[in-house]
Amino acid sequence: MSGEAYRALADDIRNAVAADRWDEADADLDTLAEEAALCLVQDRPADLAALAREVTRCHTALALREDRRPEAMHRLGQLRAIAALVAAGRANRPARSEAALVRAGTPTAAVLRALADGAKSGPALVEATGLSHDAVARALPELRAAGLVRSWPAGRLVMNERTGDAG
Repeated sequence: MSGEAYRALADDIRNAVAADRWDEADADLDTLAEEAALCLVQDRPADLAALAREVTRCHTALALREDRRPEAMHRLGQLRAIAALVAAGRANRPARSEAALVRAGTPTAAVLRALADGAKSGPALVEATGLSHDAVARALPELRAAGLVRSWPAGRLVMNERTGDAG
């Protein structure tokens, strides 16, 4: 599968949950979990990274719906489990070097510049950097992995700030 296929699968899950098509959502979640396992076994780090982005995007979209019905909460839990599997698989991957992350013209450098004047939420980073939501969402995990940014939940948002290590 490719990044586009992962995106389509994540969109199918969101649409199935929104329409209360639980069997369809479960089938798509099974496919997502199987693909995560294959990425781990076949050592496909690029696909694992793309999968991580789509699982996170799907989970966030469903969480923001604030659907507290047991059926929806169950599917949200399944996404969390898949996200944990993907995160565990990515945990042993070395982070890109700090030099690569701060190189001018990169999204990670733009995010670091935007955080120079204090902590910001994801939407505030999108506004401050001019980057897309997806670009900011891809940059933050890399910056956290390199120890340049720390993040914490604040209500429905996640706040991000530069660490003392960020130059």
